[in-house]
Amino acid sequence: MISTIPVFHVISQFIFIIVASLLLIFEFFLLFATISHRNDTKFPVAYLIVMTICGIVCKIAFITDFTTYLFFPEDIYTEYRQFIGKEITLVGTLSYFVPMCVSVLMTLNRLFIVIKPTDQAIFSQKRIFVYSFGILIFCLTLLLIPYFSDCSVNFLASSLEFQTDCAPDKHPVTRFTNANAICIPTTLLLVNLVIIIHLKAVRHSTYTKLFQKTSAVGSKRTSQLARCQKRREHALMRQTLAITVYLSFYEVGSFLMRTFPIFYQNLPESIRSAYFYFRLETICAITFFVYFMESPSIRKTLLGRSDPKKNSGEQHGNPKISTITLRI
Repeated sequence: MISTIPVFHVISQFIFIIVASLLLIFEFFLLFATISHRNDTKFPVAYLIVMTICGIVCKIAFITDFTTYLFFPEDIYTEYRQFIGKEITLVGTLSYFVPMCVSVLMTLNRLFIVIKPTDQAIFSQKRIFVYSFGILIFCLTLLLIPYFSDCSVNFLASSLEFQTDCAPDKHPVTRFTNANAICIPTTLLLVNLVIIIHLKAVRHSTYTKLFQKTSAVGSKRTSQLARCQKRREHALMRQTLAITVYLSFYEVGSFLMRTFPIFYQNLPESIRSAYFYFRLETICAITFFVYFMESPSIRKTLLGRSDPKKNSGEQHGNPKISTITLRI
């Protein structure tokens, strides 16, 4: 079927498959490393396992779609879409929605750290798994409603669009999620920026200077807790920008296409297609950028450059002043 596909799409989908496959290998390695280092304080085990599993499923779904489209005859690809296309699309979409909703959980986790930095029982690893399972059930229910209707969604690799059985109409749930999904990353970005500004204000005694008051909590803060707060602030700045920006790429693109449809349709097809591949690749690469590029401690451990003595000291030190829940 490759001979009948425009060269641009063949090259772009080949590149996508290769990059996604490399990222898939990384995801498996990260998942294995997370399980192996489940007692290491540098690994936010629950968040990492949830994000890597979703990343693995997402990449497998799109690699399957593009591979089937490129290497099989058109009639077989059509049968594939009729037989299992809707299910692959549902699973791929689910693996995108879950991390987006888990990012809400991460932000709540960070907010709770600001309120009660030494009491994180409500966000223990086991509870994070429970919360994530609840998010999975919620997202799956949201996607199954249109799936069992006459407006189920099916991804079409030839035109790079998510088609519905009732096209050009869409199920109300699909319209709602498409229109409002952008609210999650943008709102979280604002909330996390407020948290970062608050932490900087506390660290530089801005509130004390403004209101001429001495904080009871600040007067009792030990130098160790101050250092931990500084590390938390830096981790928040890196992780917040990384997660929210990477989550926003796809949704901002959808928002712009809905807001300026005429302008978007007037763009050359190659530009529109390239932008879609770019948005899709950012979804596949979010775990790599957030937990490898933007997390020095995890990156050093994965590359085998961690200091065993330092790790041991962290694990057997003061358990109440831990920054594990902030490296998310």
